[in-house]
Amino acid sequence: MAEGTGREQWSSTAGFILASIGSAVGIGNIWRFPYIVGANGGGAFLIPYLISVFLFGLPLMVLEFAIGRSTKTSVLTAFRSMRDRLSVAGLAVVAIAALVLSYYLVITSWVLAYALFFTVGQPTDFAAFTGSYIPLIFFFISGVAVFLTVRSGVKEGIEMISRILIPILVVILLFLVVFALTQTGAADGIAFYLSPDYSRLSDPTVWTAAFGQAFFSLSVGMGVMLTYGSYLEGGNLFRNASVIAVADMLIAILAGLVIFPLVFTAGLDPASGVNLAFITLPAVFLEMRFGMILGALFFAMLFAAALTSAVSMFEVPVATMIDSFGYTRKRATRLIFGVIMLLGLPSALSYTALELDLFGVPFLDLSDYLFGTLGLIIAGLIISVVGGWYMDRTRICDEIGGCGWQQRAYVVLIRYCVPAILLITLIATLVQAGG
Repeated sequence: MAEGTGREQWSSTAGFILASIGSAVGIGNIWRFPYIVGANGGGAFLIPYLISVFLFGLPLMVLEFAIGRSTKTSVLTAFRSMRDRLSVAGLAVVAIAALVLSYYLVITSWVLAYALFFTVGQPTDFAAFTGSYIPLIFFFISGVAVFLTVRSGVKEGIEMISRILIPILVVILLFLVVFALTQTGAADGIAFYLSPDYSRLSDPTVWTAAFGQAFFSLSVGMGVMLTYGSYLEGGNLFRNASVIAVADMLIAILAGLVIFPLVFTAGLDPASGVNLAFITLPAVFLEMRFGMILGALFFAMLFAAALTSAVSMFEVPVATMIDSFGYTRKRATRLIFGVIMLLGLPSALSYTALELDLFGVPFLDLSDYLFGTLGLIIAGLIISVVGGWYMDRTRICDEIGGCGWQQRAYVVLIRYCVPAILLITLIATLVQAGG
């Protein structure tokens, strides 16, 4: 507990960084990022992506950390401390985080199921799996795992699980990279993945894809980093955020060095997109020697990434109940667990024998678009505007190390550039959906 305030704290800067990496590295980093790279110019895509991460994603992450550490509280109370009328904006950010988690837990549960199936040597076809009610069991188990972790607190729960799972994730990933690069299709897979097509850089959709992926992969815009920053004492925010961003990016890039060599070795479609994790890759593992072991390792790695991200999203509404409404952690986690499971049930049911949909679209797919795509952009826009325009500039300077030219440039980025880019990305996303 923080002395004098009773507020929980990270045990060390390393614990904070590992927890933040755990939040940033999720399912999307490992299977979505490689596909986005391959579909948007290969190695050339890394140029707009790096620009997006370091000029826009990183400043927003630092802003969240600065707000959290400065106010020593979570999203709703932090916003209210700047202006009472910003409470609605704070509630919107918390609600978006909860809604994203509600369907993200469904995908997390699929990963857990596949890890178990490969571990026991009984992999299941995705259509057969989602054509039953078994996914509901794993949805509940995944929710309980997240609930128990967050209920245990910042040090004993969130930090401890990150200290265990992130190193395991990295070790498994490096092993799979070495294995994948020795396969017969490795050269073709890497060529598809990283061969630069610089002509694609003139395509605006490539740039909007890069902006979207940068914000998506860094876990900014949901109030997670703001909440995590509120448990932090000292440390250089720019340095810490840079370490988190680089680690997140390296894990995503390494994931592609696993996925595409294996897919090309098996002669399957490398552009299978969202089907990559649950249809294409399991088929690859089934055709390979030691496929059961490799499949178990891959999905264990994916579950580690999914669980640490889910935990971070769960902490946002829990911290809000503690800070804004005076709940104990145990009472807050019980309440939020019930709400999240109810919110996530329609998404869980949409990929079961019931096939729950809305207007012919599976409920999960609709949630992913409304909350995981549009919602995240809107939440990021809210945080950048609130932090950039309503947080006292002196407090920002205190948190980021003074008000020299670098800090002034940072304030310009936060106030003008980041909101503009997010607004452009939001409009482009809506236009693409309409088209």
